[in-house]
Amino acid sequence: MLETSLFVATIVALGMLSPGPDFFLIVKNAARYRRSAAMMSALGVNCAVATHMAYCVAGLAVVITTTPWLFMLLKYAGAAYLIYIGIQALMSRGNGKMNFNNATQEETSLKKAFLQGYLCNLLNPKATLFFLSIFTQVLNVNSGISEKLLYAGIILGLSAIWWPSLVVLMQSGPVRRGLTKAQRIVDKLLGGVLIALGIKVALSWRSLFFTKKPLLIHREGLFIADGLSLIQHQNGESLPRCWN
Repeated sequence: MLETSLFVATIVALGMLSPGPDFFLIVKNAARYRRSAAMMSALGVNCAVATHMAYCVAGLAVVITTTPWLFMLLKYAGAAYLIYIGIQALMSRGNGKMNFNNATQEETSLKKAFLQGYLCNLLNPKATLFFLSIFTQVLNVNSGISEKLLYAGIILGLSAIWWPSLVVLMQSGPVRRGLTKAQRIVDKLLGGVLIALGIKVALSWRSLFFTKKPLLIHREGLFIADGLSLIQHQNGESLPRCWN
């Protein structure tokens, strides 16, 4: 189990280090807002990861990836939200200033920052497939709830460490001063990246629906984890196509 735990930790760490929607959102908010707001975005991402873990442990991830209309709804909602927050960044004035004396504004800002992080991760269909693929790689039909919770805990632990650490890094003295000087450029650049990621997600239906070869196969040969093509038992019996 130690070897499997290290496998899960390595894959998740590499996934978090790879720049994606969550990464660029956290960088944008850390560059533009005070630490409390940026930390709320990190907390939002972590809460979304906890939501993913909950339905993966409960076995509902397979339902999402094998229900075409549900997965498509998730995909396009995620794409639309990425484009929305990208447009917001492009339209920002780039001054990065907040009114710290206005408690109502601060409360609203914290709520908004949290929802940005939560929805950015929760509505990302690739996150659903990523976590599903991990669970199907390390679990089999005889796996108990304690084993599922162990791997979910590893993923949550790494997430809880990484995203706040990224905020602290981006708001460290030298980095923050550089970002402040180029605030307008940073907003436009990261806004454009978020819009591009949203468009990429929206247009990814061909690769998602017409992949002919499985990406990940369960180590016991029971089923594939990518949700992209025909599932087969180890005895060769074909199961219905699993769309995403």
